This record gives sequence, structure tokens and C-alpha cells, in this order.
Amino acid sequence: MRTERAVYHALAALLFAALCAWCAAALYRGLAGTPEEASTPEETSTPAPTRFRGVLARDERAVEAGAFPGRDAGARLSASETGGGSALWFPGCDGWETLTPEALGALSPEELEKLLDAPARDRPENARLVFGFTLSCAALLEAGAAPAPGPCRLTIDGEEAGGTIAAVKTDALGRTMLLLRLTDFSQALYERRFVEGEIAG
Repeated sequence: MRTERAVYHALAALLFAALCAWCAAALYRGLAGTPEEASTPEETSTPAPTRFRGVLARDERAVEAGAFPGRDAGARLSASETGGGSALWFPGCDGWETLTPEALGALSPEELEKLLDAPARDRPENARLVFGFTLSCAALLEAGAAPAPGPCRLTIDGEEAGGTIAAVKTDALGRTMLLLRLTDFSQALYERRFVEGEIAG
């Protein structure tokens, strides 16, 4: 009888110890999470790019097409040749050569929208001198959230560029425009006026 009682107590003790171990493990998993849960990274979403229509402006002036014969598009002219500063020469004009970077900064979103819908006025009898080698863009947002001022990467008509968002303007109708100062871009953008692009999200 004593032997049976000892076996019974031994089995009960083992069962109690196993139950305690299982409860402790369950409590630990509940507090710490399973290894799979702990190692699973949080899902993040990439912001959608901000799409825009824009107009480019630079320090330039129209000259007669034959003023600098034998020049290829993008040819560099010295200050002594231009009578002003060093410049790049491009054939043809679009009638918007008086649109300066400063004028872009003064536009409202409504004025920019009207400007973007204005027709080009090609003047092949003239050429252009571009001074300063800087480029500004007034951009009317078409999709995406308005980014904050600061450095940015963007694409304009398929050309990658770097720049700075200098100002953000929003009117009562919800139209938002950005004033962009481009600091890293290809020479091809000197030959464009009305463009489309996007700013990386």
C-alpha cells in the first residue's frame, strides 16, 4: 500500500511540475511574443510622387538669329562676345524670354494656371543668350501631397534633376504651386519652357 501511495504522489508531483512549466512558457510567450512576431518588420508605404505642370525661367535675352553665326545649340560665348556676361547660345525663341525667375516667384497659383494654358509664340528668326546658368520652375501640383520647402529630387520631362523647393503657395480654391530652384540638371532643360514632372515622394 505504501508503495502504491508513493508512486501516486510521485506521478502527481510530476504532473504538477509539467503544468507549472507549461503555464510559465505560455506567460513568457504572451509577454515577449513569439520569435516570428519579434522579427517581423513593420510594413511601410512609399509616398506617392508629387506630379506637376510647370514653366521654366532663366536669365536670358533674345538676339538676332545671325548675331553669332556658326554656333551650335548650347555653345558657350565669352563676356567680350556678348557685351555682357558669359552665356550659352540657343537658336529660336518662344516669346517668353522676358519671363524671369523673379517673375515666377511673384505668381499666384491662379496666374500660374493661366500661364501654363497660354500658347507658345515661336520666333525662329531670333536666338537666345542664357546668362547665369541657373534655372527656376514654377510648378502647379496635379497629384500628390505638397512637399515641405527644402532639398528635393525631381524628374522634368524625363530629365532627372536636383533642386530646392523655395516656396509653397496655396490659394482659396486649393490650387498649390511650388517655386523650385534647380541646382543639378542637364543642359537640355535650357531649351524647354512648359514641362511636366514629378517630385520623388
